[in-house]
Amino acid sequence: MPKPNRGKTETIKDRAIYVYLPSLEMVEDWKRRAERAGVSISRFVVERVEESIRREEGEEGYLSRAELVKRLRGAEEELRKLREENRLLKRPCHIKASV
Repeated sequence: MPKPNRGKTETIKDRAIYVYLPSLEMVEDWKRRAERAGVSISRFVVERVEESIRREEGEEGYLSRAELVKRLRGAEEELRKLREENRLLKRPCHIKASV
């Protein structure tokens, strides 16, 4: 089944740039990093360059991917702890009354 035409095919050559990295080791490193991030090498480079530009320009409220991941992990951990606390608080309490 062919991919739907999103209008990008016609402009691909107009949108392409060639970047020559200083070494093959750097090429392989970037490819590995992109793979670990679960994105294409193009998406990886675009995200990193945009992140650098925004940081350089001091764009207010901008968070890097790494910072977003860090915050997400913290929020997930806090949620896990709160769910556990909630589970414990919902348990029936069996206290014997002393006479």
